[in-house]
Amino acid sequence: MRAGAALQLLSAANIVAAISFPHFAAFAEADATTAVPIQGFYTTSPSNSPTSNTTVARTGNATAATRTGTVTAPRTLTYTQTEYTPNPTVFRTACAEISSSYASRLAVYSSQASTNANAILPTRVAVRPREAWDCLYSIPINRDLTLEFISGVAKYLQFQSTIEYLKNPPANSLQDPIDIIGSLEKLADQVRSGEIAHHIRFENAFRKLLQRCHDGHLGFSFNSGSLIAFRGPFSLISISPDAIEKPKVYAENDLLEFGLNASYVTRIDGYGVEAWLAEFADYGSSQSPDARYNAIFANRDPGSDGTFYTLYGWYPGKNTISLTYSNASTIEYEYRAFARWNSALNWTGIRTGADFYANIVLNPAYFQLSSSNEEGVAGEHAPAPEPTNSGNAHHIHDKQKVRKRQMRTGVATTTTSRRPSATPQVPQLVYFNEPYMRHRVGPYVQDLNGIIGGYFLNDTIGTAVLDISSFAADDDDAEFEVAGFQAALTTFFAEARRRGSKKLILDVRGNGGGLVALGFELYKQLFPSAPAQSFYRIRAHEAAQIFATAAETLATDKATEELIETIERIGLDGIDEDTPGRALEVVLAISSGFSRQNTLDVSGNKPEDLETWIGPYNITGLVNDTVSLLVENNFNLPIQSSDISGFGSLANFTSAPQPFQKEDILLLSDGTCASTCTIFSELLKREQANISSVVMGGRPNDGPSAHVGGTHGSRVLTYANLLRNSRRVVELFTPETDEQEQYLIDNIPLALPFGFTYAAINFRDAIRPEDETATPLQFALEPADCRLYFSPIGFTDSVYLWGELSKLKWGTGSEFEGCAVGGLQRGEGSTGFVPDDPNTVEIVNYILQPLKPT
Repeated sequence: MRAGAALQLLSAANIVAAISFPHFAAFAEADATTAVPIQGFYTTSPSNSPTSNTTVARTGNATAATRTGTVTAPRTLTYTQTEYTPNPTVFRTACAEISSSYASRLAVYSSQASTNANAILPTRVAVRPREAWDCLYSIPINRDLTLEFISGVAKYLQFQSTIEYLKNPPANSLQDPIDIIGSLEKLADQVRSGEIAHHIRFENAFRKLLQRCHDGHLGFSFNSGSLIAFRGPFSLISISPDAIEKPKVYAENDLLEFGLNASYVTRIDGYGVEAWLAEFADYGSSQSPDARYNAIFANRDPGSDGTFYTLYGWYPGKNTISLTYSNASTIEYEYRAFARWNSALNWTGIRTGADFYANIVLNPAYFQLSSSNEEGVAGEHAPAPEPTNSGNAHHIHDKQKVRKRQMRTGVATTTTSRRPSATPQVPQLVYFNEPYMRHRVGPYVQDLNGIIGGYFLNDTIGTAVLDISSFAADDDDAEFEVAGFQAALTTFFAEARRRGSKKLILDVRGNGGGLVALGFELYKQLFPSAPAQSFYRIRAHEAAQIFATAAETLATDKATEELIETIERIGLDGIDEDTPGRALEVVLAISSGFSRQNTLDVSGNKPEDLETWIGPYNITGLVNDTVSLLVENNFNLPIQSSDISGFGSLANFTSAPQPFQKEDILLLSDGTCASTCTIFSELLKREQANISSVVMGGRPNDGPSAHVGGTHGSRVLTYANLLRNSRRVVELFTPETDEQEQYLIDNIPLALPFGFTYAAINFRDAIRPEDETATPLQFALEPADCRLYFSPIGFTDSVYLWGELSKLKWGTGSEFEGCAVGGLQRGEGSTGFVPDDPNTVEIVNYILQPLKPT
């Protein structure tokens, strides 16, 4: 159906403020305290007694020097472990016990706070993992609401740009085929039949489905994760003695205390450590298996405890895990669990699983969702239920506390954010030689939000370093992100010219993306006169056509011209609900992602009309889908808070001197570069062919590894964004018949029955216009020129790592004898596709898919 016909049943001229027909009552927020009838609870009887997976041999954090645990013979890969099923007589009281524990802690806090202003509100209380699971398991399932959720969430997932490609992934993409909608239908069948008879089983199955897509923009966090979190006993790290030899796996505290003399891990729960970890990593959000493998381990830069500790937030299926070490000792450690508390979702009034369902599962308070509909937030990894570096006192190594980027990332960083005072006249945009928590020394310059730090190494080569932790501030309320970023870059490059620095290392390790504008800003300041183009398309299914029609109804050519005149007269910040001409609604429609007004086609022209933009255009071959026109952002349109260098009011920046030659630039990554970071990296790759790349870490297979391994999607849309578009449709178009009403109900996303703390899809596919197949870059894993593993000092000291890489690339005397794979002369040993790991075997995975008895 063409876009012009998508709403042929609706009258675009009849604009109303509200809709009276009953089906759209779903937009109203449900009362969180309303009792909900529970159906289907205990349709299958759980086991009468809990099954213990493993007898605890010993607990604690013994170091390599003193470890003398029970020696066990290696197991074969035929494991008959059963999944733990709670005893009904136990799990029915678990929530009450946890709630009572929290009430006791709060009572202590209240008594302390009355006399001590420094008393700390308890936001987490340690509980036994099995007790936490017992509570979650006691949450009843409401079959009708669960089926309603499945039907409703499918409308959101239709906006996932790769949904058809995931069914039949391109060869060499290392992506397993996944039919998202078909899998949802199977989940619905399991709910109807009673095979899924507990709500938490459904939540886990749905999350597993999305995680298997390996898309950091695609994710869903239920409210339950805000109350209970599971944790591993400690963090692991993967270290090579010289950055070239295959790395070994160590308990983090062992390596930091004893160095390479520490015993390393050889088996986990009886299985070879590499096989167990490769299977465990398969639920990571990066597209590259090496990036997912890296995410298992603790990292100093960026700051992370790793998923072996965070467990993806899943219950591990038992209370202990056993590790076998190279000194032949086997020690069992206890998993951990924490009951959590925040102002929006907490344990108040929860005594039973039914209380949990009514107060938490059905709670519509999307407290972590921003109301912003800002164009240009490419987004990053969908957040885990809590930051990966939780900073809890029980962790072996206390680290800097971090807060999760709610809209933009799930990758915790340890940068600070210096927010200016309220309404400053002249904010301080850059800081010099001040602490920067990512490193032992402060950078020469950093922006006020700590997004980037600029360093100058004390070497004879004259090496400068830009440490780019993200393309967004860690603080969701940060101000002057673009202005501060621009100022810091300008200052840094001016100082590089003054010092005569000729070499530059761009460190994007751990960079999960952020504001698209910042990715383009960095590129344009590096290459002022070079083209800066990044093309994308969206799925043009029925709902996208409806949303595009709504956006066109508001943001017509005439309305857009009037908006530009208004912005030139009063400024973008002056536009609000009272601005004449519905200017604010036009701004939001243009920023929604469904408007053609801020796009340019491959010829540099704005699409002529709605049908030219949204199509839909058919693609066949590998997939059968409909998509929009291939376009790029028009950064000359004045609807962003600050202009990017080279565009708009800063168009003359194209004549600025280029600070570094492209052969004198080295891109350093750990493979987790995602979203806006991939847009920036793609600009480098397409336009600056001689820039070398180094990737750190990955699977110990001595094969090439992708330097850009996170999602290549170029914009994320949260469910809140999509629901806002549905509201716009409801306000603009009044159905006149039942058929018209049903058309909307069947297609546009409506409010879901279950609350959530984060939910998003990847909205845009990044496409190379010269690619005749027009395959999304999400399915292209291209190797770095040079691959190195982490050595002990390279792990702990980034300044050292930068220095050695500088000598390896441009100088002499580097402690790195070369690359583990490839080389720093472009193309040497680094062509072809990233290989799969031939050593990976199917093993038991307690975290996500415990095996049934054989």
